[in-house]
Amino acid sequence: MTRRLGTLTAVLAFTAIAASCGSDSKSSSTTAAVATTAAPTTAAATATTAAPAATTAAADLPSAASIDIKQFKFGPAEVHVAVGGTVTWTNSDNQKHTATESGGFDAGAIEPAATGTATFDTAGTFAYICSFHPFMKGTVVVGS
Repeated sequence: MTRRLGTLTAVLAFTAIAASCGSDSKSSSTTAAVATTAAPTTAAATATTAAPAATTAAADLPSAASIDIKQFKFGPAEVHVAVGGTVTWTNSDNQKHTATESGGFDAGAIEPAATGTATFDTAGTFAYICSFHPFMKGTVVVGS
């Protein structure tokens, strides 16, 4: 019984070695190469596809936006600009207003018929208020 087991093990080992050295090895190698090549190509294609989509979206954003302050409201209440973009607030009311983010940007006190600006060098969402009239709220979305 032990002798048969040894012979069977030897035959199986020989068959495995022969299979890996014969013509089947080319198709195994090719299959492995295709599988290996397919994974990086797919990953690269996904990364390449994702990058232009993000770049295109950012490229479509304006470099400037205007907000009119009228009847104690910011209009529009939300604007989108590219990174490095500038937002200009025009005060069409008869009282001073600000565009102030807590701990962030401040366009200063904007007199009636005057403008204030802020430039946004970082991507993100920036909520702001008029510090004189905190019920006035707006948002600047940068880079998305």
